[in-house]
Amino acid sequence: MPDSLRQYHGNSPGKYFPNVKNAFLIFLAGITLTFRMAGQPADLVNRWGKSSFISAPSSTLNGVTPLANWIWDSGAENPQNYYLLVRKTFNLEKLPTDASAFISAYAYADVYINGKLFERCPMNCDPEYQCYDHFNILSYLHKGENCITAVVQNFGIGLHSQMNGRGGFFFQAKLDYAGGSSVNVLSDHSWKVTQAKAWNTQTRLRAPKAHLIGFVEEFDARLWPEGWQNPGFDDSSWEKAKEIGIPPVAPWNSLVVIERPHLARKIIKPVRQWKAGNLMVYDFGVEIAGYPHFTVDAAKAGVQFKIGMGERLDTNNVPLFHVSGDHSDKYTTKMGLQSWRPYTWMGFRYLSIETSPDIRIHKVSAESACYDYEMGSSFQCSDPQLNEFWNIGKYTMRINSIDTYEDPWREHTQYIAGDSRYMMIYGNYAFGKSSRFLSAYNLVCGAESQRWRNDGAVRGRYPTDYLLQPGSSTYLADYQLEWILMMHEYFMYYGKDDLIEGLYPNLKKAMDYYQPWVDPKTGLLANLPGWIVLDWPDTYPIEKKNIITGLNCLYYGALNAAASLATDFAHDPKQAQIWQEQARQLKENINQELWSEKDRAYLDSYGGTKIGPQTQVYALVYGLPDESRKTDMIDLIMKRGKASQESFAYWVLNSMFSEGEDQWALDYMRKNWGAQTQLASFNGAWQEGWNLPWGSTSHAWSSGPTALLPEKVLGLEPTGYGWKTFMMQPHTGDLRWAKGTVSTVSGDITAAWKKSAGNHFTLKLKVPKETLASVCLPSTDLKTVKINGKTLAEKPEIEAWRLSGKWTVIEIRAGNYQFECETDGNAE
Repeated sequence: MPDSLRQYHGNSPGKYFPNVKNAFLIFLAGITLTFRMAGQPADLVNRWGKSSFISAPSSTLNGVTPLANWIWDSGAENPQNYYLLVRKTFNLEKLPTDASAFISAYAYADVYINGKLFERCPMNCDPEYQCYDHFNILSYLHKGENCITAVVQNFGIGLHSQMNGRGGFFFQAKLDYAGGSSVNVLSDHSWKVTQAKAWNTQTRLRAPKAHLIGFVEEFDARLWPEGWQNPGFDDSSWEKAKEIGIPPVAPWNSLVVIERPHLARKIIKPVRQWKAGNLMVYDFGVEIAGYPHFTVDAAKAGVQFKIGMGERLDTNNVPLFHVSGDHSDKYTTKMGLQSWRPYTWMGFRYLSIETSPDIRIHKVSAESACYDYEMGSSFQCSDPQLNEFWNIGKYTMRINSIDTYEDPWREHTQYIAGDSRYMMIYGNYAFGKSSRFLSAYNLVCGAESQRWRNDGAVRGRYPTDYLLQPGSSTYLADYQLEWILMMHEYFMYYGKDDLIEGLYPNLKKAMDYYQPWVDPKTGLLANLPGWIVLDWPDTYPIEKKNIITGLNCLYYGALNAAASLATDFAHDPKQAQIWQEQARQLKENINQELWSEKDRAYLDSYGGTKIGPQTQVYALVYGLPDESRKTDMIDLIMKRGKASQESFAYWVLNSMFSEGEDQWALDYMRKNWGAQTQLASFNGAWQEGWNLPWGSTSHAWSSGPTALLPEKVLGLEPTGYGWKTFMMQPHTGDLRWAKGTVSTVSGDITAAWKKSAGNHFTLKLKVPKETLASVCLPSTDLKTVKINGKTLAEKPEIEAWRLSGKWTVIEIRAGNYQFECETDGNAE
């Protein structure tokens, strides 16, 4: 069989090569090189989707001089489990023509303008590289008295997803008027602050051992200052803010400006409710990432009741809110009608509220809050079940994307590659270019914003200074390799990006980490410290002795990806040659030392006895076996069936589609993802694993079909940076038709194919301006091939065409096309 479509080839100009012969590979490489060197048109370079930008770290706000102070109160700098109220009033005699604000806080601030929630700021970050959200606030202002307020939370300890910094708030706005005048609104000593005493500061951690998402909330409404967000509120008893300093100031020593869309917020009502003992339970029908919200009428003040949020129900139909931590909160009433929502966002389907004869529940809802992706991409096919899978994955991606990629809600953290590499791939196909921002932020976090270990290891979780010991999820050797692979894939999906190109020194440092771990005897990576994840180890284990095959396959892929980046962007040919030679030698060593001729498969580990299907997949994905070995490896994978977790199944099916096993891949998808939709625990999102009683019922890394369906079934894959060249190669199986759009930085690519009566095959394709497509038609009968009604003999305007195995491959430039052919009946 031909080379895998996802094989890395040294410093190739493209990520993927099609299943075509060597002559055509050379032709494609030349075309791709021409387009790459030309670069993207100026109007496409910054097509990140709406309102998206990340600046390089500096001492300015992306060129704007910092004028405002970081502020706090006069108490402790880093109080634990602390909430601070901040406010400023100012008068506007007339509305400005523009109003631009930089807002930041540590750890977070819910910012309100004139009593209306503006946004939670900033993005989750390391204070050493503090993010300053850049927003336009004009639509929130009005003539007369205006009021800026914020609820600032400080954890005071290191968490799974937080560095231990210190509390602070920052606000700098410039209001521009016609004629060139302007007014600044700056956080300084004139602002008023007070502790939000309604929150009990002595509550326990939700997960004391893992420090997952902070503290249980206990809120006493009697201590909440009524009307404090209104301009006319009497704040004379509040203290003047203490100025910490104008940035850069410790611990906020580097400034990173972020532009991002406001979170997409939606109020969701429960679909049903019931009484269980002394609890009222509310079911929202689907998984939600956000906040529960309730309104109650209290006959007296001081009534305390508990609320609990969970993804599953126990045997008494009560939410399980003590899974991976304590996801309950307590509320104490004031007198009369009142509403509340917790400060901490959760992932949940069910909400329980303790009842009392002294309170009457008026209204219950939930506020969903997730990243506001654009919805320019689409997919449909002749199988409604697969269409459902695509949409479920899209929803799962949305509710696991908040200010960053999240893994998952219970951790409030993003992993550097690993989980986020999956999310970048899926986001590329589900949301197109608007997923670029979160992918870029993940890569930046893996470089500048990480506290590097002296030996070059990158922290796998970001940001964190907790649980750094060996064997934890902080340093993951395979995730660091995937960070390098993710960087290369980022350029394939999103093209030129000066910010990411600037991370090359960090990439070199990450690559250097592995050299001391190359075993001199075998030339393979050996005895790497820390937790090696690969496929999820608890349910489908891979034998992991000193030298692990899957890890070495990842290293081979990373060497080739790094060499490509060194050649294409870093202008470092000498280093590229070194990595190319290391890759060549590593491939030889893997095939010599880790292949079992007796078993006709790769061993999981050097000197081991086990042969897992995941190991064969790693070898196929990164192009290790020659053609003579593939048939036996593929047979092994198919015979084992579901032998990997739901996340890694993406790579299983990716490799099987690429090797022509379309029907097996489609059946696998229908059977296994389909079985999950029938589970009692299915909440409308893909779960952390196939059927894990402890895992989250919403985990984006399991959303493989949302990428595989447009990528493999529809058949659209980039072969050059930023989709400047791409492949259209349908994998049809038993489907009758498929259609869809991938929204790319080079323009929307729209495709549709259909199998008609007999062996007639029709494909429609819209190729964006200044791009080149390689279209693979499932036929070798050239007489039947037509392009826009013309045969090849009539020489329509095409760049070139080739026969490749069971495919006719045609090169075309921008335009709208319709292809027709008679299939051979067995094209794969």
